[in-house]
Amino acid sequence: MIQERRRRAEIRKRAAQRVEAVWTCLNVLRPDLPLAERKELAIKVLDLCRGETEPAVRINAAQVQEIVWRNLQCVNRHCPMLLFSREIADELNEFFNEDG
Repeated sequence: MIQERRRRAEIRKRAAQRVEAVWTCLNVLRPDLPLAERKELAIKVLDLCRGETEPAVRINAAQVQEIVWRNLQCVNRHCPMLLFSREIADELNEFFNEDG
């Protein structure tokens, strides 16, 4: 019973520390946000900390095109380039969203 109370107290302490850290960060990073919006952002950050939501980071076709073109060099000056950027973006997103 005492051990369970200590465990719960430790969980509460760490949760309070996370909340304090998030508020401190948001006050530094976005001091311009109204309190209600800052609270909403804090809830999202805390959800991420608990692993309850995953950030929706997706690569789009324009980003793929920019990445490829930046790193592309044709030997022939009349080099035609056909780039399936939408398909590449879909494949990259599928690859990184797989579990495991």
